[in-house]
Amino acid sequence: NNMQDAPAKSIVTDVLTSTAFSMVGGDFSTYLSTYIEHEVGCHNQLFRAENRNVEPSSSSTFNNAWRSGYKTLQNSLLVVEKCSDNGSEPGNDVTRGIGELMTAYNLALLTDLFGDIPWSESCNMSQYFTPKIDKQEDIYKDIFKYIDNAIISFEGEDSFQSVGYQDLIYTGSNTKWKKAAHGIKARYLLRSLPLTADNKDILEEVVANVNKSFTSASEQLSYNSYSGANLNPLMAFFWSRAAIAASKSMFEKLEERNDPRTYACFIDSHYRRAKVITPSTINDIVPIAVNGMVTQGQYSNAGSIFVAAQSADTHILSYHEILFIKAEALTRLGRVDEAKEVLKTAVVAAIENTAKSIDAAYKSSYYLRYGGIRVPDDVSILNTKVAEEYFDNEVAPLFDANPLKEVMTQKYIGMFGANGEAVETYSDIRRMMAMGEDFIELKNPNNANNKFPLRLPYGNSDTTTNPNVNAAYGNGQYVYTEPVWWAGGTR
Repeated sequence: NNMQDAPAKSIVTDVLTSTAFSMVGGDFSTYLSTYIEHEVGCHNQLFRAENRNVEPSSSSTFNNAWRSGYKTLQNSLLVVEKCSDNGSEPGNDVTRGIGELMTAYNLALLTDLFGDIPWSESCNMSQYFTPKIDKQEDIYKDIFKYIDNAIISFEGEDSFQSVGYQDLIYTGSNTKWKKAAHGIKARYLLRSLPLTADNKDILEEVVANVNKSFTSASEQLSYNSYSGANLNPLMAFFWSRAAIAASKSMFEKLEERNDPRTYACFIDSHYRRAKVITPSTINDIVPIAVNGMVTQGQYSNAGSIFVAAQSADTHILSYHEILFIKAEALTRLGRVDEAKEVLKTAVVAAIENTAKSIDAAYKSSYYLRYGGIRVPDDVSILNTKVAEEYFDNEVAPLFDANPLKEVMTQKYIGMFGANGEAVETYSDIRRMMAMGEDFIELKNPNNANNKFPLRLPYGNSDTTTNPNVNAAYGNGQYVYTEPVWWAGGTR
């Protein structure tokens, strides 16, 4: 019960689980889903976050995720160390590559959300008790270094001790991991778009990396080790807190496009006995929460069906995301005909993903105890044919009128769900803000008062013990005024 050492493959299991559950699908995604208006915070901490009262700037809000991020970084670096030439497991190339890629991924999550952070001295606790804060620009150089090293590592195999089934995602497949690494590189290359006037080379590199990444949803980098006792993190949060409700802003965006997800993704009660909202029942249900103006309470508003998606995957990187990335890059390059075809594939893949999460909600053992989610006859059925018709009839004309706006809007809609993709959507919105692109209308009235959080506050485990972090944190109000480096800020 007090292990001092473990094989690298066992550490990989913990790294992947903590990355998915604590970093991608945990507090970050839950809070950010309210900032980007996929959901509405309606109770306690989430209500205060919705109304920009204390929570967005408090050092206690994200402390658990802050601590988990550094612990995950420490463990991923340990995997790299063990599998290096001078480590205890030399020759375990695939395992080392997983460690390198997860180092890059978790480091990117932390710096994307917090800006300048402790890094170069942060995971050497025997030498540095109050690590310095590094600049995000320098951190990003290390992120790409670790991704590129991972791609090289995935050319090899595990010759000492295969990671095998300790790898809960790809069971040690170097081919699949290499595809994931190229997709992750494409994602983070987009961060630099606001920083350069001529983005052609960057965009071409994005397309090249996507072309080396996933070819179907079966290859995506998703954590799916959820069961009756191990819940999808969004459902786990809701079942214990009931602090989020359906977003009127999100509902209206779907409805105005005649999107088939409009009457498939919302339920009239998100506790025990729930019924899917349809056109015939929309006027008879409890209200959909108005962003920034909701009355605090539990179960008093309609909910998204995703709070019931008990076994829905957590996407570290999804197939539909890399397709949206490619569509954006092609559109910005002026290759709109190619972009349109890629966007159609992305929209279809995103709707198929939504259908999978809805099915997980229908099959939730927690809801089945009370009879399950009731599905009226006029509920939209989501499938490939419906998705293709939706694109041809609704999306294609909007794309023809304004290609880039529709790509980014469809990505925003496609990342709505139970899969932890609110984190990346938050970064997309900040990136568009930095580029002067007002494609996604956010309706929380607090935003008009300069209260849209541009970043997250440092965790109080460091603001109270590390003078470097304490000085950077101050009173926390900088979260409303100072964007991160890649979004035009200085820290």
